[in-house]
Amino acid sequence: MDDKAALKDIRKGGQEGYSVLYKHYVSSLRYHLIGKYRIPEKSVDDVLQDIFLKFFKSIPDFKENCSVSTWLYWQIIPRAVSDFWRKNDDSRLESIEQHPENEDGDEGGLLDNISQENSKKAQIDLERQMCLEQVFALLKRDSSKSSLCECLKALTLQAQGLSIEEIAKQIGRTPVATRSYVYSCKKKLSQYQPLQDCWK
Repeated sequence: MDDKAALKDIRKGGQEGYSVLYKHYVSSLRYHLIGKYRIPEKSVDDVLQDIFLKFFKSIPDFKENCSVSTWLYWQIIPRAVSDFWRKNDDSRLESIEQHPENEDGDEGGLLDNISQENSKKAQIDLERQMCLEQVFALLKRDSSKSSLCECLKALTLQAQGLSIEEIAKQIGRTPVATRSYVYSCKKKLSQYQPLQDCWK
């Protein structure tokens, strides 16, 4: 069962589609969370659970203008990661407040600095995610922009660490054509103003 068939099964009230999508993406998501977002290994399972909960809840809003992979990596993961770091910061601050006797001045100041940096990063990630959601909504409304979704799919696969040969298989192109396509996608997306605004 491929992604489209899995989504169809879920929308008909089936259960198999959930298992198929979970098995299809869980390994690459785990690697992505540890490698890109530096999620501690002991917390990865919790973040994965949150990602899939958010994803499955978002299925009614997913119009399939983009692939499941693009939707997951550009819509769902950043939200789940931002939530994780925000909760992590809150619990760390709560622990310090509850046990001030374990804290000396230098360590407390260092933890405050780390917490402020993580909070700032979480806020930036959240704002960027909200911006990306607006861009996706814009792309969904404008069918003439569907090629940008395909570009995002290719670049998302590359960001996951897939080789040109592996990307080529997924998008149905030759490796030579895929290399050229990925390059042109980077150029095209770098010129797409709404997306540029998300990184200002």
